[in-house]
Amino acid sequence: MTNRRIGASIALVAAAALFTACGGSDTTTTPTTSAAPITTPADADQLQKPEPAERTPTPGATEIVPAPAPAEGTAQPQVSPIPDDTPVASPVPEASAPEESTGPCVDPASPMVTDALASLGNTAPGGNPWIAGAYSDVTGSCGELLWLMAETPGGTASSPSHVLFFRDGTYLGTATSDSYSYTQVVGAGGPAVSVQYRWLDPEDANCCPSGGPAVIDYTWDGSQVVMGQPLPQEMLDSYGPR
Repeated sequence: MTNRRIGASIALVAAAALFTACGGSDTTTTPTTSAAPITTPADADQLQKPEPAERTPTPGATEIVPAPAPAEGTAQPQVSPIPDDTPVASPVPEASAPEESTGPCVDPASPMVTDALASLGNTAPGGNPWIAGAYSDVTGSCGELLWLMAETPGGTASSPSHVLFFRDGTYLGTATSDSYSYTQVVGAGGPAVSVQYRWLDPEDANCCPSGGPAVIDYTWDGSQVVMGQPLPQEMLDSYGPR
């Protein structure tokens, strides 16, 4: 019994001592804080520099790529002046004048004339074809308007005839739509041809017309042959209805 009391007393004394050691001290414990290290300039050079952020090109903008810098010790290219390659204009030779033809301006045997005569048909229903008569006998430099007479084969002074016009190797047509007697060309030059017409009065013989003369100029105006004036009505009446 006595031993149990002694043991309990010892236990109480130990507990009281432990309580005093843990809760009775007024000393406050301050947590220890580590100070940041001081970086010197020498240490700063050894720090790794941050990599620049990758640049994203603006949509629609032209990407400009700078030329690479030449390596150290590389010779710089020498820029040579650009030679003037502009060609020197050569003088243009003067155009030579067209050569004049040595042949006749109107050839009665040429296809141009024979085709024109054939286009007229016959001199009369059931008659003979027209043949070439007098014509522009100019050689060398030809006029702007040329002519040829279409005659009746074996005809007389009173036989009908046509005046045909030509230009630059082309048949242009006849002076009148109908053929008439006592017709002849009395002048020609440049763009004009003068045609003389005569006709019979009621008392005249076929050999000797007293009507007229009437001279009419036919002129090339640049696109067609123009008749200077109409045929005299007296002349048309002398032929009666046609």
